Amino acid sequence: MLVDNPGGLPRGNTDDPPTVRRLRDGVPSVIDTTDALERVAAELGASSQPVALDVERAHGFRYTTNAYLVQIRREDVGTYLIDTHALPDLSALAPALDATWILHDASQDLTNLRDLNLHTTDLFDTEVAARLIGLQRFGLAAVCEQVLGFSLAKDHQASDWSVRPLPTDWLRYAALDVEFLTELYRRLSITLHDMDRWEWAQEEFAHVLHAPAPTPKTHHWRGIKGLGKLRSRRALAVARELWLTREEIARDKDLERTRVVRNSDLLKAAQRPPTNRRQLRSLDSFRSPVTRPYTTDFLDAIERARRMPEDQLPPKRVTHPAGTIPEARLWQRLDEHAHERLLAVREAVAGVAEQLGLAPEVVLEPRVQRFVCWAPLKPLTPEALDQRLDEGGARAWQRELVSQCLFDALR
Repeated sequence: MLVDNPGGLPRGNTDDPPTVRRLRDGVPSVIDTTDALERVAAELGASSQPVALDVERAHGFRYTTNAYLVQIRREDVGTYLIDTHALPDLSALAPALDATWILHDASQDLTNLRDLNLHTTDLFDTEVAARLIGLQRFGLAAVCEQVLGFSLAKDHQASDWSVRPLPTDWLRYAALDVEFLTELYRRLSITLHDMDRWEWAQEEFAHVLHAPAPTPKTHHWRGIKGLGKLRSRRALAVARELWLTREEIARDKDLERTRVVRNSDLLKAAQRPPTNRRQLRSLDSFRSPVTRPYTTDFLDAIERARRMPEDQLPPKRVTHPAGTIPEARLWQRLDEHAHERLLAVREAVAGVAEQLGLAPEVVLEPRVQRFVCWAPLKPLTPEALDQRLDEGGARAWQRELVSQCLFDALR
């Protein structure tokens, strides 16, 4: 292991753990041709070790959530960095990866790996395992620090992984993300067995593995931070039309939406709608090289909002859709009895979690707690409660832990 201060203690507080910045075997070359991919498949296929994987995307830079780099490591053959922009189909690797997959926060990466035609039936998620043994910080660097005694450099966590060629420092960072996953897997597995929580972990891994692909995050114009500053329905209409225009441009250019127009400038344009190019381009975002070609589109959006009939203007407040569970912060206003049930359930779950040394959301996710509490159980019986928990997505180990205390709390 090589750290940032190999001559002694790491820089800074002497209690800080060392930070790993270099790789045991050097920085791997990027695999970006089919011939090289076939060689990788042969080398990986000769191993029987678990497979450590990670994915790099371009959050904050691209509209899509596509994978741009996949890191794969088996301890006896080493690490491979695969350019998935050049190689969007990795099915050639599938037979070689028929083993336990080790990922950290697998729910973030499994969809990308499936899109690349890679699948597994055997998963170990080091983040889930860390939560189940009672760790309080769950990022990969933090888990390495708590379990292995050193941290990982996270210098390029927010980099634009769609750029080519990828700098060497970035490739080093990417390879480090899989360098120690197998050792984490080994140590976390032992701890789970020692704490008699291995079966819990198996249920959680299966839940992650078989969960339906997450619905793409729905971005809605009403989610614009600061929208409450707009006092009129006409101003809201301007914001909506500008947002929809920005969305179309961002999707077409595959750019993160705020790289087309920042939300702050979108709101300024809604508060005092520009009437010509000069006024629109007085706002920073609207005169950027990316956005200037679309000046007419944005002015047309403003004009549509100006001409919109009153009965088509958006309401100032959105009513809660029937058949859905509202955000918990609204419950006290919407349904006082449901709010009381939720408080009682939260307290009961927190009590169980404290006894186990776990975070309450690990014992029972907040969304499941809300599902249990929003509509009253009539009649309230242990069987009805267990069914409600099951329908809400609680796993068997969670139901066994909380069913009785929740029944008592709701009764």
